[in-house]
Amino acid sequence: MGKRRNKRNKGKINRSGLKLKVTVLLVLLVCLLVSFFFAPKIETALGLNSQFNKNQTTAEKVYNSNSFVSFIDVGQGSSAFIKLPDGKNILIDGGNTEYGDDVAEFLNDRGVTTIDYMIATHSDSDHIGGLNYVLQEFEVKNIYRPFQICGTGTSANNFVPYEDEDLGGFYEKFIKNGDVDKVSRVTSEVYKTFITKIYSETYYENGATKESTVTVFYDGLKIEDENYSLEFFAPIIRSKNYDLEIFSSKTSGYATIGYGVSRANDNSAICLLSCMGFKYLFTGDAPSSEYGKDSDNFEELDFVKSLTNSEKILLSNIDVYVVGHHGSKYSSSKMLLSLINPRFAVISVGKGNTYGHPHEETIQRISATSNLEQDYLQRTDKSGTITFAKIDGKLLYALEVQTSESGFKISWYVLGSVIYVFVAVFVLSIRFKKPRKNQKH
Repeated sequence: MGKRRNKRNKGKINRSGLKLKVTVLLVLLVCLLVSFFFAPKIETALGLNSQFNKNQTTAEKVYNSNSFVSFIDVGQGSSAFIKLPDGKNILIDGGNTEYGDDVAEFLNDRGVTTIDYMIATHSDSDHIGGLNYVLQEFEVKNIYRPFQICGTGTSANNFVPYEDEDLGGFYEKFIKNGDVDKVSRVTSEVYKTFITKIYSETYYENGATKESTVTVFYDGLKIEDENYSLEFFAPIIRSKNYDLEIFSSKTSGYATIGYGVSRANDNSAICLLSCMGFKYLFTGDAPSSEYGKDSDNFEELDFVKSLTNSEKILLSNIDVYVVGHHGSKYSSSKMLLSLINPRFAVISVGKGNTYGHPHEETIQRISATSNLEQDYLQRTDKSGTITFAKIDGKLLYALEVQTSESGFKISWYVLGSVIYVFVAVFVLSIRFKKPRKNQKH
């Protein structure tokens, strides 16, 4: 009789203990699943992002700051977006045509409706192709184009500017001057589309539709406010007498020096952004040499040689250097690097590209400079879009694809699940025993 009672009591204990275990595990499981919605914040709080480099932070922080600079991942091409402290914005290049919708999506995600300043550094398709789609989807107030005339024909004698090319009049007037061969002529359909679009672009403001302004950039041109400035240092002006407003109806600026018809890269915009106390240098595809040719007549070198002492001081100790020509060994000369002495180097480049960019020689030249941060090299082919911002007085960056030196990464999804399994095993291993009654002696 006593044994049967003990068995019944034991069964009750086992059933009640099992119910308690299951209840505890279900509560913990619900808590774990709910916590997955807050995984980024939990990872930060627990230090799971300790694989972040010294100057790395979260995307949430950089995009919530009042100013940031993003290098958008557009594969083997280039595109950069700048949110300025006064709420205005700048878009520099847009990658190849197939990346136009990616750039537009990035802008939409950042709440951009109108682009204040669009800069096409030069006519290469991997820089301007995506801008054609952006021009279709967004209103653009001010457009900065290179002194590269679009048209048809392979030589100066049979070259005919496109009807929509506002600089066609300049070309026709100066074809007899003997230096027209030094005017860059572009026959690509992508550039033709770009030219056609910018001269028909309008935007809506203060209840009225306005025509967008078009300017050929040149050394000395500035976009500035009390909290920032974007200053162009190249291409160098050909002559003050070649004021384009004299010869063109819709384009301001000056004709810039040329390096030959086939050398589109030498027309690249070289400009310095000074914002929130930090400096960013953009050089497009400006070359310092080309395919082994021994010449001093390249834009990057001419740019450095043209600088005054005060300009050299301004361009020293650059915080972020956008590595020229996607890391080509024919750009980023020792002369330039010794001048700018950068802290960070950003390379916009595509995975497995056929050019072999970035070249090892370029990486070595950059790594030999003296002002680099430990995590100085950032590449879009490895980290996706890279964004810099001033956070708590420091220049920090966030990566679209998180990386670490060790390559090891653990998330709350993994760690939380592992912890739950261990807790479950522990809870299930607990044995519930009937408490003993005090025995009388």
